[in-house]
Amino acid sequence: MEVKSMLTPREQQILEILGKGTRSPTLLASELGITQSGATQALQKLEKKGILTRTKVGRNVFYRPIEEPKQAKKTATDEDLDLIMGSYHSLSKVWTHVLRLDLTHEELSKVREARNLLEEILVKHGKSVE
Repeated sequence: MEVKSMLTPREQQILEILGKGTRSPTLLASELGITQSGATQALQKLEKKGILTRTKVGRNVFYRPIEEPKQAKKTATDEDLDLIMGSYHSLSKVWTHVLRLDLTHEELSKVREARNLLEEILVKHGKSVE
């Protein structure tokens, strides 16, 4: 029996989301409306089942399906990735300054999500952010 047919509805939902691209537990949790801990546990279970693989970048972990859906993919140019890398590092540099501002939790979350998204894009294209 195929492993994927034995998945829970939540696991199938996670696989559907990851079919669109690599995700961190934090980003997946926000997309599913669950805690980061819950997302991490679900992702680890899928990894143990041999359905997902993970990549660690610094303190961050990103998951993707082992068998990615076959789609026509546009390739990013080096110029695109260099611009994204520059944006990522700029957001990293201003983070301490952003924390000094009187921002709401939601505003801080959006800045963090933007930085994490750039990091995920770079990891997906094999670029190290360190």
